[in-house]
Amino acid sequence: MQEFLIIIVIALVIFFLPRTMGRVPAPEPKSINILIALSGWMRLAILVTIFWIAGVAAFLPPWEGKTIEYLYVGLGPVVAVWGTVWVWFGYKKYRR
Repeated sequence: MQEFLIIIVIALVIFFLPRTMGRVPAPEPKSINILIALSGWMRLAILVTIFWIAGVAAFLPPWEGKTIEYLYVGLGPVVAVWGTVWVWFGYKKYRR
């Protein structure tokens, strides 16, 4: 019984090993590092956003019950501006 199993394994190796060894792997697509792709203006906008959210949290602490004011003054403008930027970039990308 073992002889048949050995013959089957040898046959499988003879047929399938050249197929797997002969293939050249596809080249991996080059990925752009997101930090390299960001422009100076985009980095500045991200930094201003972080400072805005932290500054508004310092003046209107949401953990002291001023949650609604914080959402309107702190996160509302951030979501509106970044949403507009997202739509604008998408429009510029597909307009070409």
